[in-house]
Amino acid sequence: MKSWPQYVAVAALFLMLVSGSLTTTGMFMDGLIYSNIAANMAEGVGSFWHPVYTATHHPDFYQHPPLAMGMLALFYKLLGTHLWVTKLYMALTMLLCAWLTVRLWMRLGGKRENGWMPLLLWTLIPIVTHFANQCLLENTMVLFDLGAILLLLRRNRKWLFGMWAGLLLAAAFLTKGFVGLFPLVLPLLLWLMDRKNMSFRVMLMQTICMFAGLLLPLVAIAFAVPEARVYFSNYIQHQVMAGWSQDEVHRWQILVYFLRSTAIALGVVLIVVVVGKGVGQKPTREHWAMWVLVACAVLPMMVSTRQREFYLLTAMPMVAVLLALLTEEPVARWIKPTKVLTYIALALLLGAVTLNVVRFGSEGRDVQLQRDMKIIATQLERGEMVTVPTPLYFDYKLQGYYYRECRVSLDDRGRHRHLLTTDAYQADSCYREVHLPTAKYHLYEMFY
Repeated sequence: MKSWPQYVAVAALFLMLVSGSLTTTGMFMDGLIYSNIAANMAEGVGSFWHPVYTATHHPDFYQHPPLAMGMLALFYKLLGTHLWVTKLYMALTMLLCAWLTVRLWMRLGGKRENGWMPLLLWTLIPIVTHFANQCLLENTMVLFDLGAILLLLRRNRKWLFGMWAGLLLAAAFLTKGFVGLFPLVLPLLLWLMDRKNMSFRVMLMQTICMFAGLLLPLVAIAFAVPEARVYFSNYIQHQVMAGWSQDEVHRWQILVYFLRSTAIALGVVLIVVVVGKGVGQKPTREHWAMWVLVACAVLPMMVSTRQREFYLLTAMPMVAVLLALLTEEPVARWIKPTKVLTYIALALLLGAVTLNVVRFGSEGRDVQLQRDMKIIATQLERGEMVTVPTPLYFDYKLQGYYYRECRVSLDDRGRHRHLLTTDAYQADSCYREVHLPTAKYHLYEMFY
């Protein structure tokens, strides 16, 4: 493929932007929780339908469906429960997402040799690179949703591909719940936007087959596995219903997150359109249907007050593809494969690899917490219960790192052999300090 230097340059840029997390030991709070639960599954603590976190924090985990954690647990079983296995799993999800993004680009009319264009815009969306290696459920769910969308866009055997799409949406639901079901509206959108090329009968048949593919496995699981019924009953009560009632953020905050996340990509496209004096490819009816699908992936989140930027990860490949289609022709004229571009791309790749090698094994984030933890963990027994002040109990990163390091559970209710605290909280008189070269966190031991 003549355009391989462009692909290499984009890959190098991606590797540079994720170097702070790809080969480092730091991890986002949610990712710590999910990876620890997956490690428990792999080690026989809890099960697929009864996930367990620490002994004191979510001993019964019903916050999200278990499929992604179960898939990661399978990796742990095959390769060992190591941090680098987690990183490998996340790297594979990013590679698959990039491949599916290029497939979507080609399906919507983009040329294969220009598939680096949507990948570049995808890379320029900050939340993509920031959360690429953080073990979020969205990184797995996006694969099922993109796969379902690609199947629903097929022009032949719509009933068959509709059923397969439904199966993928069932997997998306089992990964992150209802937020993964937005592609269900795609057949209707395609029919509304382009009735000449899609009849109502075909749309209805595809929709019925899609719902059959979605509901049949879920109903079968519910009837065959009693634990699954218990799990989803608790999930709906503790996560779905609670998200409607808790007052965390304004419901329209997700729109602010969307505009902020896509600002750089939108700016690049605007510059290209202005300099190129118009869009390269005018949106087709199918493209407009996809833009509405993006809205369907974002706007329903306003129902809940639990809103985070990374909830938008599933919509970002579609946004990148649709924006890149507007600029394909002028960018293809301006950036062509040359020897100079080849040398630049290879130099960037070498620099990106070097940057990740240099950062290998460093903390990346939560530096002081991790450094103190590695010292303190040498004094703790694996699986031990450690007393902490109540404010530290609700420091979920602290919980996650200690459990990942040595399966230590932090407890704010009982008095255990060891106490973990900081200068902000005074230790009880029954504890004496274990003098260690730590900077922020201190370990105390009970004396009798």
